[in-house]
Amino acid sequence: MPCNASAATHGIDDVHPRSERSYTRAVSPVRAPRIRRWCRRGLAALACLITVMLVALTLAMFMNDSRIQAEPVRATGTVLDVSALRTGIEFVDQQGLTIRPSAGVLYPGLLRVGQQFVVEYAASQPEIVRVAGRSAWNGLLMVAIATLGTWLVATPLLIALNHPSRRLGRYQRTVG
Repeated sequence: MPCNASAATHGIDDVHPRSERSYTRAVSPVRAPRIRRWCRRGLAALACLITVMLVALTLAMFMNDSRIQAEPVRATGTVLDVSALRTGIEFVDQQGLTIRPSAGVLYPGLLRVGQQFVVEYAASQPEIVRVAGRSAWNGLLMVAIATLGTWLVATPLLIALNHPSRRLGRYQRTVG
C-alpha cells in the first residue's frame, strides 16, 4: 500500500486500520454467557449435592436410632479421645467384651477425654452406639444449620451469576 504524502513527510509508513480504535476485553462476548451459565450450573449442582448428602445423613441418623431402639442395651462408656470428626469411646457389652466403635459415638456433644457416661447400643450391632438420652433429633439441628448455610451462600452467588453487571463479558471501546 503506498504511503500518502503527509505520512511520508513524517516518516510513517502504513497506517494499520485498527490503530484508530482499541478494544479491551477479558473474555469474548460470546464466551462470557456460556462461562456464567456453566458456573451457575456447577454451583447449583454442588449446592444440591451437599443438600442430598445432608438428607442422606439425616436418614442414616434415624435408621441408626431405630436399630438401637429395636433392641436397646445400656452400658457405661469412657471417652478415649475427642477430635473434630469423631469421639472415640470404649464400653463393655453384655458378653463382657470391650467394644471400641470405629465410628465413635453418635451425638457426643460436650464430652471430654476420661469422662464416663451411659451409652445405648443395639444388642446385635454394638458398633452402633449413642449417648443415652440423645437421639437423631439432637443431630438434626447441625444438619439444618449446614443446609441453611449452604443455600445462604449459594443463593446470592447464583443470583449474581444470573444478573451480571453491564461490564462483564462486553467490549469496552475507547477511541484513541
